[in-house]
Amino acid sequence: MKRIMNVRLYCCLLFAGFLFQSCSKEDIAQESQLKISNATTVTTADMVGSWDLTKMMADVEVDLNSTPGGSKNLLDETDCFNTMSITFDANGMFISNNASMSFESGDGDDFSCLSDRMDSGTWNIVDNKLVLNISINGSDYTHEKAIDLGSDTFAFDVTKIESDQYVNDPGNTRASEIRILMLEYTRAK
Repeated sequence: MKRIMNVRLYCCLLFAGFLFQSCSKEDIAQESQLKISNATTVTTADMVGSWDLTKMMADVEVDLNSTPGGSKNLLDETDCFNTMSITFDANGMFISNNASMSFESGDGDDFSCLSDRMDSGTWNIVDNKLVLNISINGSDYTHEKAIDLGSDTFAFDVTKIESDQYVNDPGNTRASEIRILMLEYTRAK
């Protein structure tokens, strides 16, 4: 009798395992369909215009403003980045307002917003990637970003190494755990 119960339990667990496995495959298929549906061809005409930063999503929740709870959206935690914007002209030129923050002035919990920096250069779209050519303090840089284009938004990811231009973090601060940021811009009205 005990053996029959163990066999039934084993069969139930095996069936549950197949059930959960099939659910996870369905979830993966749905996620893949979502990614495929977002894989839109991006043209230069899609990007021409002015765009304002509306989301700066971290891969982990942070609490920069010392209120209860935190947020993955850094714009909910500080106004340091509220002025970030970019304008793409039809002639292949762009101008952007970039902002940054620094934790060097305090004990690891304090930070300061640094003044905005205006950058300009050339831009184009290559293989659905935004390519920016820019000169900063006499040095030339090329930034190439795969973008996710919505009807009135575009977004791209920024890695920890790349984010050093936005956040000066000596380590052991409230922002130190962030490894990747997703920046989303919305077309200005």
